[in-house]
This record gives sequence, C-alpha cells and structure tokens, in this order.
Amino acid sequence: MNDPKTATYRAIENHFLRYQELQQVSVQENHNPMVSLASEFSGKILIEDPRMREFTGDDIYVRRTVARMLQLANDELQNIWPDCDLEVTYGYRHLDIQTSEFEAQRKETQRDFPLLNGVELDEATHRFVAAPEVAGHPTGGAVDLRIRRTAGDLLEMGTNLGDFSFDTYVFSPFITREAWHHRQILRACMLKAGFAPFDGEWWHFSFGDREWARYFNRSQAVYSQIRFSLF
Repeated sequence: MNDPKTATYRAIENHFLRYQELQQVSVQENHNPMVSLASEFSGKILIEDPRMREFTGDDIYVRRTVARMLQLANDELQNIWPDCDLEVTYGYRHLDIQTSEFEAQRKETQRDFPLLNGVELDEATHRFVAAPEVAGHPTGGAVDLRIRRTAGDLLEMGTNLGDFSFDTYVFSPFITREAWHHRQILRACMLKAGFAPFDGEWWHFSFGDREWARYFNRSQAVYSQIRFSLF
C-alpha cells in the first residue's frame, strides 16, 4: 500500500472535499425549475440508469439554469472540436435511488472496516457514494457526461464513465497523454460555462449544489435535494 502509485492517488485525494465539509455549506433554495434536457440541449443524451425511467421516462431532467449552461459548454466544445458533442448520461437522480445506493455502500464499507462507526463510517462511505443530504445529483444541479464525435465514437478518457478505479481521478498521471488532453478540454469547457468539477470523477460536474458553492467560495448553495417525478 506504500508504493509510489498509491501515494500519488492519496495525495490527489487530499484535495477532494470531505462529507463533513459539504455538510457545513448552507443552502438557500432558489426554486429554479426542472426542465427536459432533450428540449433544451443540442448535444447528445444517453440514459445509462434504467431506474430513472420510473421517474423521468426516456429523458434526463436538470435545473433550467443547468440546461442553459450545458448548451454554453457544448458550444464552447464545438468551437474547439466542431465534430464533437457533449453526451450527458445522468442529470437528476431521485433521492430514493441516492439513498439506496448510499445505504448499500455503507453496509459494504462497514463489513470491510468493522471498527468504523458514526461520522467516520459516513465519511468513508461518502468517498464511494455521496451521502444523500449533500449529493449533487438529487438537486438537479449535477451532471455526468463525456465527449462523443458526430461519427459516433467516444473520445478516449482513460477510463469508462462510471468506472471507479483510481484512474478516474482527473489528474491521474497514469493515463495516456491523449486521455489527459481530452479530460482537460472537457474540464475547461465546463468551467468556462460556470460548472464546478469534481476531480475524483472526470465526468462529474455541478452547479448550484454544495460542491459548487465550496469550489467557488460562495456563501451558500442554491439547490437543495428534491423529490422530482413526472409520474
């Protein structure tokens, strides 16, 4: 566990926000409405979690401001690579799904680390699955996305979206130069549009949630977790 590669990953992790840090961020909900991404965004959409069809059908929903910002990011990407689009695979995640995932991971973490309990257990669990009360996806402000060429192929990013190896860390030095470059272009386009990156997952960005507020030193977040469903 003390090899140089592991030490590098641990050094990167030291820059990630902890569960307790996110808990300290206050939220003043601004009631920005949820909108269909299919009707607001010219890029690509691909639903990768079939559980969300129960709540939002064959579409991805986000806050209206987030949809507009995604369009700005896609426009910026096409200024750089005209033959590419952002492809969004996740936006809003229902709070029930987030809670279920967190509780399942909490049980697994407790089995692996039986001496952990309380806040320490929650903190360790949060490293793998965001705690529901601070998670970005249930606010409608977080998105997972990648870059796809109009010809259909995905740009190389070093790992698949949703692969939870350490090389999903944006600044992992153990990926190819090509993948590193693609990640930095994606990150730059999203930052220019106003999103905050989560550098533990190259595909995850948010606006309005606690992660965004801490990243940009805002006094409070503007999106709280909501229970949204079309049905």
